[in-house]
Amino acid sequence: MVGIANNRRTIYTKNSIREAFLTLLTQKDLEKITVKEITQLADINRGTFYKYYKDAFDLLQKIEEETMEDLLADIQLNSQPIEKWLTTLLQKIQQRPEVRILVLGNHQSNFLSPLLERIKPEAFQHFSQYFPEASTVEKELYLSYFVEGSVGLIVRWLRDYESMSAAAISKLLLNVFKTEIY
Repeated sequence: MVGIANNRRTIYTKNSIREAFLTLLTQKDLEKITVKEITQLADINRGTFYKYYKDAFDLLQKIEEETMEDLLADIQLNSQPIEKWLTTLLQKIQQRPEVRILVLGNHQSNFLSPLLERIKPEAFQHFSQYFPEASTVEKELYLSYFVEGSVGLIVRWLRDYESMSAAAISKLLLNVFKTEIY
């Protein structure tokens, strides 16, 4: 029983730290967030913070890693059509407030690029169908163009057009590859 209680306390504490940090990240630049501010808002002592994290940058990195793993956990890239897994990924992004903070927040992180890079190998197979005559190098360049353009579109969607559905954004992204490139 003791292990379960401690585990619950640990989860609760980490969630408190995470929520406090994300709140602060919406208010100020990452470089200006102090451990003292995080611990005061989370209502914990500094020793507890340092038990789990080195500093605010380490905390951000851990939040990004956990969030990325959670986002990718249910997406089966190889077994679903591209429209399906892209829409699923965008729905998960839209439904998670911390993703919005990570994408639009005042910090050095570029959360979306590493996320999209993680799915790039599997996505390559799907995107190859749009360019049957292209060489492997050309396909890789098209995919890089798509990934970087997708980052810009997703950021703009979350910032200015969040009322649009994930399916509509997915369709918009994929329309780029259904048009001939001259």
